[in-house]
Amino acid sequence: MLNKMLSHLRRFARDEDGNVTVETILWVPLVITILAATFSLHDAFRYKSLNVKAAYTISDAISRETDPIDNAYLDGMVDLMAYLTRSAGPYSLRVTLVRYKQADGGYNVEWSKTRGGFSAMTGSDLANLTDNLPNMLDNERIIVVETQTDYQPPFEVPGLNSAGLFYNFGFTRPRFAPKITWSDA
Repeated sequence: MLNKMLSHLRRFARDEDGNVTVETILWVPLVITILAATFSLHDAFRYKSLNVKAAYTISDAISRETDPIDNAYLDGMVDLMAYLTRSAGPYSLRVTLVRYKQADGGYNVEWSKTRGGFSAMTGSDLANLTDNLPNMLDNERIIVVETQTDYQPPFEVPGLNSAGLFYNFGFTRPRFAPKITWSDA
């Protein structure tokens, strides 16, 4: 009985029929997982690139304004961000006019307006960002634009949905006027 069983086991070990099926069962899930992860990562970086471009486009548009901007203008910038990123949102936008005043010891917030999940920038928020701001002359101003959007990958990849992954920070100097003013009208 034992010899018969060993004979069957040896014959089974030598038999090569069905190897392709076994290899397919082993490799196809791995290849599909790698393709899904690659697609998700490519899509995430594409989306991040669109968000960075949208933030700089908004910053550049605001920097060219010579008239005061208002709530309708900021709402239009959020609509522009939605159009440029082509996503379902939600969108968060914070625009802050920052002034460097040497007599006051550094950077000051002149005004800050938000849409979405951001709150208006305070002096302590600005203190946390000073390492990211450029060197400025006395009484010089810059427009700080921050954007943040949520992203849902087409396939779940660990670490891709972490908070702040699609946060963008940029600044621009006013181009045609010494400062951008806010109108409450």
